[in-house]
Amino acid sequence: MPNLELEYPLALLVLLLLPLILRLRQRTRSRMPFPSVGIHLRGLQPSWWKRYYDSLIFSAVFVCLIMALANPGYSRRSVEQYIESKWIILTLDLSGSMRRQIDRFSRLTVGDIALDGLESFVDLRREGDYIGLVAFSSFARLLAPLTSDRALLKRKLDLVRSQNQSRIYRELGAGGGTNASEAVWLALSVFFSMLPEEKRLSTGEIDGLRQFLLGEPGTLLDIPLKLRRGGLGTGMAVILFTDGRIEPRLRAHVRRGQLPNLVNIITLMKALNLRFYIIAIGGQVDEAVAEAMSPIAGQPPVGRIFPLAKGFDREQIQQIYREIDALEANRYLVRATVRSRWTRPWFVTAALGLILVGMGLRTLPGYRKY
Repeated sequence: MPNLELEYPLALLVLLLLPLILRLRQRTRSRMPFPSVGIHLRGLQPSWWKRYYDSLIFSAVFVCLIMALANPGYSRRSVEQYIESKWIILTLDLSGSMRRQIDRFSRLTVGDIALDGLESFVDLRREGDYIGLVAFSSFARLLAPLTSDRALLKRKLDLVRSQNQSRIYRELGAGGGTNASEAVWLALSVFFSMLPEEKRLSTGEIDGLRQFLLGEPGTLLDIPLKLRRGGLGTGMAVILFTDGRIEPRLRAHVRRGQLPNLVNIITLMKALNLRFYIIAIGGQVDEAVAEAMSPIAGQPPVGRIFPLAKGFDREQIQQIYREIDALEANRYLVRATVRSRWTRPWFVTAALGLILVGMGLRTLPGYRKY
């Protein structure tokens, strides 16, 4: 049954003035004296309708206008089924170690094969998914924000291939570290920026959250209430590809404490229901990171670690991305929406119609009043 509501319920109080207005209207009407009618002529008196039709129409118009002011409305609940749209950030290690050739007979580098895997994953995803690109070495750079433009994503991937020798490729290749934590934090920042404006974090809130992530593993995270209530995490994932050792922080910055702790980032991702996948060439994953990735009893896993032998080939990488694609399959979801429908136009139309009827009756000889 539709839910009824009033936009301005106090307007109905004006209806209490209707009897007073009718009384004043009757008293101010001019009257013409005439002799009493005999009993034998009473049949010629006008009917009750002819005597009071103008007051009835006036009352109906008054009620319609007040109801239009109060604006009654009703809501209907509609249910529709749709396919979930995923938000996925692909983070790729492009440090100097990724420049090594896969074998002595080929000019292809490890980074080129990894880029082929990323491109195959982009082709696997449906058109409604949004994909972003982050490249990193000792620092991280956003190559492409979340977008559904597949051509743009492939152009950005071609930009960091070895044969193109672009500026960003040379800058990343000069980096000697594997700053995975900064890359993942940059990916999370992209998700934060895509939130609706009323749920988006301010610069101060993001800085405050980052300060908590700089602590040692196990630091109590102060997650802003906006993130908890904003629905962040549903259908979102980060995929990390690297040939370096996955540590909580880059060793060169451990003492200075300038980088987020990857274990704390994983804890944050668990709290926000984000998914995290690590593709590690050589399987060099720190024990603390592996423990943080392990599922907790009674809770869904945050993701999965895919160890990859150093002598890998293109097919092995593509197989891993096919597995991730299956794990991040688009679900069929049901969305219930409640839409309010207001009746103000109906009452205004009724009032105008009654006014026209009253004016029309006044033109008829039998309804004229002098």
